[in-house]
Amino acid sequence: MKKSAMIVLFVFVVGLLLLFAFGCEAPGEVANNDAEEVQPDDEVAPAPAPANDEVSYEDGTYRGAFIDRDAVQVNVQFTLEDNIITSIGYRHLAHGGIDYLEPETEATEALKEQHEQILEYLEGKDIREHLVDLYEPGDFVDDVDGFSGATIRANKVISAVRDGLNRGVYVY
Repeated sequence: MKKSAMIVLFVFVVGLLLLFAFGCEAPGEVANNDAEEVQPDDEVAPAPAPANDEVSYEDGTYRGAFIDRDAVQVNVQFTLEDNIITSIGYRHLAHGGIDYLEPETEATEALKEQHEQILEYLEGKDIREHLVDLYEPGDFVDDVDGFSGATIRANKVISAVRDGLNRGVYVY
């Protein structure tokens, strides 16, 4: 064994010995002298979610995207004023190499129409209260040419909008 490797090994071992010798607790043990001990049968209440009026977004224009397998599938741009969506639109809407914004078939035209209904539903509404409504798109998206609202991937729109909110204002 080389001398430099032996020195590194020696320093490592000495470091471990010093670490455990001067107050390091054994793995898995946690010192908690201030808190009550919680028994396994005790129920711990989850932290409450913030009330909608505690969350507020800056006024401005936001951009967000849903990307899967290195392909942008949904890209939205929306404007908020006092947490109300005043305008919203798709910058990109595609899946499997098919551009829904430039439909070539009746099927893609129907899917485009349904996706537009999602955004129409959100416009004029408080983002804090109504974004979750997209989890049930069948409640406000019409059946179009045999495509039910339930088949729409509104969760991609939700992800794109949340991405925009997480990124912050794009333009004030």
